[in-house]
Amino acid sequence: MKISYNWLKDYINIKISPKQLEDKLTFSGIEVEAVENPGENLKDIKVGKIIEKKQHPNADKLSICIVDDGKEKLQVICGAPNCAVDQKIAFAPIGTKFGEFKIKKVKLRGEESFGMICSEKELGISADHDRILILPKNAPTGKDLSSYLEQNDTIYEVEITPNRPDLLGMIGVARDVSALLSIPLKIPDIKINESSEEISEKLELQNDAPDLCPRYTARIIKGVTIKESPEWLKKRLISIGLRPINNVVDVTNFVMMEFGHPLHAFDYAKIAGKKIIVREARNGEKFPALDEETYELQNAELVIADTEKPIAIAGVIGGENSHITESTTDIVIEAANFLYSSIRKTGNRMKISTDSSYRFERDIADETADIVSKRAAQLILEIAGGTLLKGKLDSFPDPKTPLVVKIRKSRVKRILSIDVSSDTIKKYFEALELKFIEEKNDVLSFEIPPFRKDLSREIDLIEEIIRLYGYNNVITLHKPQQIMNRAIFYTRRKVKDILVNNGFSEVKNWSFGDPEDLDKLGIPANDERRNFAVLKNPLGNRFSIMRSMLIPDILNNAVFNINHGSKNIKIFELIKVYTRKDQKLATERFHLSGLLIGNCNPVHWSEELHKIEFFDVKGIIEELIFSLGVFKAEFKNSREPFYQPGINADVIFKNEVIGSLGKMDPKTATIFNIKQPLYLFDIYLDKIFSLSKIQEPVFKEIPKYPPVLRDLSFLISKKIKFSSIIETIKKVNNTISKVDLFDEYVGKNIEKNIRSLTFSLVFSSAIKTLTDEYINNIFKKVVEELKDKYNIEMR
Repeated sequence: MKISYNWLKDYINIKISPKQLEDKLTFSGIEVEAVENPGENLKDIKVGKIIEKKQHPNADKLSICIVDDGKEKLQVICGAPNCAVDQKIAFAPIGTKFGEFKIKKVKLRGEESFGMICSEKELGISADHDRILILPKNAPTGKDLSSYLEQNDTIYEVEITPNRPDLLGMIGVARDVSALLSIPLKIPDIKINESSEEISEKLELQNDAPDLCPRYTARIIKGVTIKESPEWLKKRLISIGLRPINNVVDVTNFVMMEFGHPLHAFDYAKIAGKKIIVREARNGEKFPALDEETYELQNAELVIADTEKPIAIAGVIGGENSHITESTTDIVIEAANFLYSSIRKTGNRMKISTDSSYRFERDIADETADIVSKRAAQLILEIAGGTLLKGKLDSFPDPKTPLVVKIRKSRVKRILSIDVSSDTIKKYFEALELKFIEEKNDVLSFEIPPFRKDLSREIDLIEEIIRLYGYNNVITLHKPQQIMNRAIFYTRRKVKDILVNNGFSEVKNWSFGDPEDLDKLGIPANDERRNFAVLKNPLGNRFSIMRSMLIPDILNNAVFNINHGSKNIKIFELIKVYTRKDQKLATERFHLSGLLIGNCNPVHWSEELHKIEFFDVKGIIEELIFSLGVFKAEFKNSREPFYQPGINADVIFKNEVIGSLGKMDPKTATIFNIKQPLYLFDIYLDKIFSLSKIQEPVFKEIPKYPPVLRDLSFLISKKIKFSSIIETIKKVNNTISKVDLFDEYVGKNIEKNIRSLTFSLVFSSAIKTLTDEYINNIFKKVVEELKDKYNIEMR
């Protein structure tokens, strides 16, 4: 539904900006999905005048028009059938933008066109693309369309929940805003003058389906003049996306959008037998609708009929056999209410959705029918003239007794944790048009207005209080809990994908563990992992604590698989571990642990088999942490007691240990009944998430210019780290986009503390092709920098 900021100001004196109002609406439960500023799109479009028109010599359906835009006269090709000389039209000159489309000078069948005469669809007024928008003759030529149509407005596209049909009209929204901002609501003063002629003498009403139509009202106005609506009415409808048709139909649409209750107008002369019958359709009955379709009706579908035929599908769509035309002089104003489930069922079967059916499907109030009937009669008399017959036809067999709901102040405080006085509660509810009945001790009683069917219980009233008080104004007593970090959630999923792509299988174990497993792994007494959370009522000693490590269960999984004949095993587990020292609740952290046994890759004819080595595991971990934004990790000897000395490493990032990897000490492995060589890794994911910036991936354009590859070989001390060398090389020039180490040699003809390294350097630029001369100069600087800093010797 669309809400106009300017239209709302007819009912409340808004003193806040459109942006502030957007926030107020959203926080009050009226979710704003989109905001439009229609005037912005119309500023470049001008009021033009067609001063000449002739047939296009090379196209039967095109015309050549000369348009005066107030400054110059321009030739424009137009294909609309309704353009004519002396018409005022909406003219888009060259340069005007419609979204991504820009008006340009073009040739159509050999004739030049210097702009475009706009249809209603192009202006966003309706879906009509075949006919141009014709403006009133007094529209000033050359004026921009935004100023002429007074489109300096803000339009809110809002989502109204199904339980709030009272918000499907401007007055309903204004009522909520007036309560939120504590400003008076100005509802139109409805006064109608009736003639002495009785309506009952001209029309009869028969309601044969009171269960499907709980209320039906009809009024007659004689002697109306069907013509174009006044500018203020057309502008109001256009602002919310409705197309003006004629003064009577426009009034019914205006009142529907004002009060949120649909109406319909019939041509009195087309009602056979001068009798309106509300009845169920006859199976197979044909109905010609206003959308130019003929529908075959089914039993139990509600129709409005005369003595001969259906003249409307109740609450859904009117008929061509009774609609208002230019020759209409007497009209019948229908204002009714229908059973919401019946309307929804009929609309769904026929695949028809209209502004009327949208509202009736949400169970609007019976009582509003008479109000909108009077309002429509008032405006039609003002705009179309005529005489209103005395009285109304009204079928209202079962009027409801107003509901009274009680609310306790003590319960308000208990549920909302706020102190609200009786006077404040009265102020809130009276602003929403609830009638205060009485206050006894702690209990206040209110009569619920018919249009608020959603307020039937005490808790409903409490919800209204917090909505008007402001959810954001409640004092927060506890720190907000982060339910899910989306980026980290998808990063954990990516970690699993990387491991699976490397041949791993994921395992799932219980979160319960055995404290003796920590003894088996040799975990020191002062280690944080000894601060485990103990269960009060465990299943047994093996399940007596919340796991502070994943490795013991990973080892047990490996034993199970080995005992069932598996020789090559790659498994991992990614889940939370738990530690607790003095705090009441345990600290939860995500850990990743994995195990590798046997061959590195599956058997395949194209590859030689090789057993898993330390550097295979290190490569997997490097790939994994690189994907987590850890680009400068160091690997140092690990202090974990369960690794074999000399074949292990702690992963260091920003001076913090973020994990470890290595070959398991055979003695420790034997305690777990594993005789095969195996490798483990243990990664502290939460620590990585806190140290690195986990962000959504950013995509870069593929360089237009080809990269250049060069290899660099030299001798260097073993004490120098690979990461330091790579960092030094990259700092020489920003065209060095990638540096990879692809060969290391130690041994024959190389001194004891020296090693030979070979790096691959990739040079690339996004702005130009790199010449050999340019690359040679940078390469020379790289060599000089390495010689100065590390005393390398080129090979």
